[in-house]
Amino acid sequence: MTREFTDEPFDPRLLDELIDSARRAPSAGYSQGVHFIALTGESVPSFWKTTDAEAWFAETQEGVLRAPVIVLPIADPNAYTSRYAESDKAGHGLDDAANWPVPFWLTDTAMAVQNLLLLVEARRLGALYFGIFRNVDALLSDLGVPEGMLSVGALAIGHRAATDRQSGSPTTRPRRAPTEVIHHNRW
Repeated sequence: MTREFTDEPFDPRLLDELIDSARRAPSAGYSQGVHFIALTGESVPSFWKTTDAEAWFAETQEGVLRAPVIVLPIADPNAYTSRYAESDKAGHGLDDAANWPVPFWLTDTAMAVQNLLLLVEARRLGALYFGIFRNVDALLSDLGVPEGMLSVGALAIGHRAATDRQSGSPTTRPRRAPTEVIHHNRW
């Protein structure tokens, strides 16, 4: 995860190409309920102010605020419940969001986000995925997002600064050993 960006502009055509490729992640029932809102220009400072994240990043990781792009992944639960009400998917009760043991609108959106992170990395650019902890409803409303849609965090994207270094939890917590997390045939 990049925490130090340059203020170099980001090619809008490249941004669209990356997002278009990222959205091709798996989609339960081909529901396609993943959306992305790409914020650039004056929309970026507005995002930082609306979410109150500007002060936190200014204090802890100021270089994040130089990212020229913020991408908001948005999940649409209704796309999934509507799709699973159709005749070829009906009968499992999944036309009601409460009946989904795993809400695939979140799973599918997370996979699309992972695609985007990998695509950005493959281009030797920088990205930081982070949660939005304040004023999400106000942000979505300001951006005209329809009711019922869910924010699944944010990605700062841009050119990685030469001074970017790993920070945060990975510098203080070791990665768990494979033997702790890989299980064969049973736990």
